Amino acid sequence: MTTSKKLILWGCGIAAAVVVAGIAAVVFFIVYAAQDAKGVGIAVTGPPDVQVGDTFKLTVAVTNERPDKNFALSDIDIAEKYLAGFTISTIDPHPKSNMHVPIDNSRSYTFDTPIPPGQSRIFTFTLRAEKAGLYHGDVDICEGLRFVTDQAQTSVTEKK
Repeated sequence: MTTSKKLILWGCGIAAAVVVAGIAAVVFFIVYAAQDAKGVGIAVTGPPDVQVGDTFKLTVAVTNERPDKNFALSDIDIAEKYLAGFTISTIDPHPKSNMHVPIDNSRSYTFDTPIPPGQSRIFTFTLRAEKAGLYHGDVDICEGLRFVTDQAQTSVTEKK
């Protein structure tokens, strides 16, 4: 076998190894990012039924169940299909920013709030019912790329 053929084979082998290593890195990243945030609890509460024009509170309680590490709450994401029936009038505490997330069709509210071990924080969204229908969707609390999900559901009827 000539030297040039050996170099070509070595080059192909190295290129194949780089491709395999790249694929493995992507798979490991996806597995890491797809895990739920550990040691955190979420409770989403709101009224099951309201009428058009009613104002109500949707609360998201986040509890750090970790014994010795802060939960670094980055965002709360609420499904757009839930929010479609409502107007948000206030959020307490006020988020740093919010944006639409097209990947999962949600509205993401950035808080960047550390929650100490064993403590809870309440996030209150004051909503006004705008149109009749059954609205439901995911509510995610995020720590970077990891998150934990609960559900929100509210039925809106016309005023009697």
